[in-house]
Amino acid sequence: MPRPPKSKSKPKPAATPSKGSTRPRLLVAAPDGTVYEHPGFEMALDNGLDFLRVTPRDVIPLKEGWDLMAMPGTRPVGYDPSNGQFVTLTTFTADDGTTFEPWAVACHPPPGYVRNHHAAAVYTDETHPDTKIKALHEEMEAKKERDAAKAHKRGLRVLDAAGDEARPGLPLWAYTAVGATEQGTVAALFLADETTRWAPELFYKGDLKDKIATRIAEDPDNQVLRQIASCATESLCCCASNVFNERWEGAVPIAPACTAACLGCISKEPEWNTPVPQKRLKFQPTAEEIARVIASHLERAPEPMMSFGQGCEGEPTMNGPVIIESIRQARARTSRGIININTNGSRPDTIRACAKVGANALRISLNTFDRDVYTMYYRPADYDFDDMMRSFAVGRDEGLHISINLLIWPGWTDQMVEVDRISKLVDDGCLQMIQLRNLCVDPGYYRKALPPRSQRGPLLGMKGFVKELHRRHPTLRFGTFNPRLAADWWPQVPAFVGGRL
Repeated sequence: MPRPPKSKSKPKPAATPSKGSTRPRLLVAAPDGTVYEHPGFEMALDNGLDFLRVTPRDVIPLKEGWDLMAMPGTRPVGYDPSNGQFVTLTTFTADDGTTFEPWAVACHPPPGYVRNHHAAAVYTDETHPDTKIKALHEEMEAKKERDAAKAHKRGLRVLDAAGDEARPGLPLWAYTAVGATEQGTVAALFLADETTRWAPELFYKGDLKDKIATRIAEDPDNQVLRQIASCATESLCCCASNVFNERWEGAVPIAPACTAACLGCISKEPEWNTPVPQKRLKFQPTAEEIARVIASHLERAPEPMMSFGQGCEGEPTMNGPVIIESIRQARARTSRGIININTNGSRPDTIRACAKVGANALRISLNTFDRDVYTMYYRPADYDFDDMMRSFAVGRDEGLHISINLLIWPGWTDQMVEVDRISKLVDDGCLQMIQLRNLCVDPGYYRKALPPRSQRGPLLGMKGFVKELHRRHPTLRFGTFNPRLAADWWPQVPAFVGGRL
């Protein structure tokens, strides 16, 4: 299945606006990526279990210039105000008379924003992503062999057709409900963090390559620094570019492999050549190389932080001796700034050792506190749920600032039982911040893999989830980015800085 096309153009307006309704209108996409407004249907929302009619409090204007995405393998669902029914569209006729089978339309949240509702759609393919990928690979290999045999008979050169269009299923984005209004596109999002350090206009500037060249000239044999340069220019990683802009949070990769095999991994390249947003480093760096990068950034940057475990690597704690020694060497050079470990929590003893030599902050990634659903998504190789949970206690005992990188999924994350589990961590002194991160995964499979409605509790909605936790724990912080712990004023920052919910 092709990668969802993106359209930067405004949706084409309907021939006749919706009558009797001022609510946002449904958007549908043609297979070429053109987005159209439906002339009679409102946009619908998906809360993870049910389709809902949109209300003004559910949506906000989408940032200008932000892409819309078509969703191959889906059928859009809209609300028909004339009869009060939700309708799955199987055909759509454009103003020029062209009729096609429409796809649902969504957006991926801008930095700092959280998805409150999924795009309302019916999924035509709920196969496990690995099954789809492997089956396509086998099909492509068989086709290559057939084509090679034909080419050999005719004396022709053999062409390899594999490429970016080869990935089946939907790529790893957080597909969020969108609709059309007279004022522009709206989306089912809310702002969860301030974006003064993460606005896109602060990055991707023309002088980055010159800064990279200058910095590499200072340490020309450092392969870690060259990897970070690749992440900044090819993967457009903001933390990587911060290393060369000498500011704020930087990234330092260490691990080519991982202790888990997440369904939504953004860096692991399977052997059947499927594309991923970020590519892992291909070598095992030394402690000395890593320490030089860390110390240099902590010495130079304002509000300095260096983070292990960003998108271009696996699990940083699985190479214990190297990460521990790199932190020790960096701290021997400077006590300034924050050394942060983004981890899946699989190596609590390594986390303890890192803290003892100078790490300050710990962020543990997880999609849920339900053991079975966690295992379904993370697919841990040589650790289990209990090891991950033990890492929270280690962080507390060693005095680390502890965040969770909570991969949210409306319809699962916003259950009251999840609120209760998180509250227990806060009460035990094991959690200071929740980073609300939109889970990017093939939704056709993931929604099917979750437990059925009968095994879920009442849903609060993502805004309700935040409100309830904030009510119970007024000092528990929320956001989407790593906190600015190196700033003197950080303790005075409100617990929720995203605005009104």
